[in-house]
Formats: sequence, structure tokens, C-alpha cells
Amino acid sequence: MTRATDIPPDWVLVLDEIDEGISECSFQIGAAEVGIEEDQLRFDAPIDVSMTIGHTLQTFTLKGKVHGELLGDCGRCLAPTTASFDTKFRLFIQRKEAGPEELEAIEDEDEILVVDPGVREVTLVDALRDAVALDMPLRIHCREDCKGLCGQCGADLNQGACNCAENEVDPRWAALSQLKQGT
Repeated sequence: MTRATDIPPDWVLVLDEIDEGISECSFQIGAAEVGIEEDQLRFDAPIDVSMTIGHTLQTFTLKGKVHGELLGDCGRCLAPTTASFDTKFRLFIQRKEAGPEELEAIEDEDEILVVDPGVREVTLVDALRDAVALDMPLRIHCREDCKGLCGQCGADLNQGACNCAENEVDPRWAALSQLKQGT
């Protein structure tokens, strides 16, 4: 049975050491190790990964869950905030000899990896990076009902209303306002 201690530090899965049947493992990986470094959002702690590995003959089915805590600024009011991040991934590994046509047919399938029968190891870093990068939010919010910043004075509207006039029209749009009133 594959355990967390069986996953080496370079996140390589040794196929020959996985028993037939179902195995489970869990481990942590740093965002930098996976190659995820964002300017706006960053991970607060290592990313938790739990995985179920099914092995029959020359086929390996990996189903995993990824959990992490994101740190960043609220996308509306710019206050520092944290958010939980969860995603899932699947990877099917097939050990077999494949011709060029077959490899080309499955080339676009991100979840399928065909390897030669002699391949003993498969890295998990690419699958983890893809799962996290594709599902990671572009921005986080301090709370669902965040009011954001005033577009005129920049005041945090969560702290209270500002003194800006609500109906004040940007002078650049005044001509459009006159056209609308004329019709």
C-alpha cells in the first residue's frame, strides 16, 4: 500500500511499488515546488493533497483532492484576507506500447498519460500544477457582501458611506447625458 511516506520529495510516483487494488495516500507540497507563484494570491501554508490510486494490470487511476489556504488582498476593498481553496484532479496512466496515431489521438486529453511498459516512475507535479492553476480563483473577497471602494474618493464603503455625491457625473460623459435628455 502506498502511504504518504512512500511519496519521495520530488513527487515521483514509482509505478512498480504500487500494489494492485486500491491504495490511498496523502501528503503536503509547497506552492513553489509545484511552480505556482502568483503576484496577487499566495498560499499561506503547504498545499494538502489526498489521493486514491487504483491499479489493475498496466493501468493506474489517480483521483486526488487538493486543499490550500490563499492569502491576498480583497478584490473589491483591497483589505488583506484569506480564502480556502479546494479542487480535484484525475490522472489515468496506461503502460503500453502505443503507435504514433494512438498517441496523437490522446495528445489533447489532459487526464490521460500513456507511457512505455518499461517506465517505472511518473512525476505528479504537472498534474498538481494543472489542477491548482486551472481552478485557482483570480481574486478573493473578504466577504460576500463586500461593498468595495468608492470610485471617486477611494473610501472603504464597508467602513461607512463617503461624502461623494451619488449623482455626480464624470464630466467626460456629460455630452452623452445631454443626448439622453434630448431624446
